[in-house]
Amino acid sequence: MKKIFLMLLAMQISPFVLADGLNAINDPVMNPCIQRPDLAGCSGNNQSGGQARRVINIPNRWGAIYFNPANRAVGYSENNTKGYQSANKEALESCIKAGGGKNPIAHDGKGCRLKHEYRNTCAAIAIGGKEEGKGGFGIVGNDDVEVAKELALKGCSKHSDECVIRYAGCSRHPDYLRY
Repeated sequence: MKKIFLMLLAMQISPFVLADGLNAINDPVMNPCIQRPDLAGCSGNNQSGGQARRVINIPNRWGAIYFNPANRAVGYSENNTKGYQSANKEALESCIKAGGGKNPIAHDGKGCRLKHEYRNTCAAIAIGGKEEGKGGFGIVGNDDVEVAKELALKGCSKHSDECVIRYAGCSRHPDYLRY
């Protein structure tokens, strides 16, 4: 009975005893540095060719675009570091100053409305038509501001023949794409 118990115990323990070091290094359960290289002591684990991994803390930047379709007023904010609410408030104030009206959601269809909010990327708005209240618009976000412009013009051209970019810009830290 003692021999059977010892043999069963040995069978249960043997996978842990016989595990080779390479499997333990590549196993996320045995080596938490695989999933979390930012943990203390993980930079020297030689998983990146002997070089320590550098953790970069790049702050978020937000932006927003408001638009009044009745009079084609545009307001925007970019590189806001406080958050979406602050970016939205700044863009709404910008739209109101551009003549967009006080009420962002008026029942009569007038006033500035939030059309796009974004973080750590670029955005563009294209507006078409010459008369107030007529024509279309296109708003697009993209990592590349030139691509955002092209796509905004393409979206606007579905509704109007005469589209122009009214705003294009990026909200991101200068180091965001460097690393």
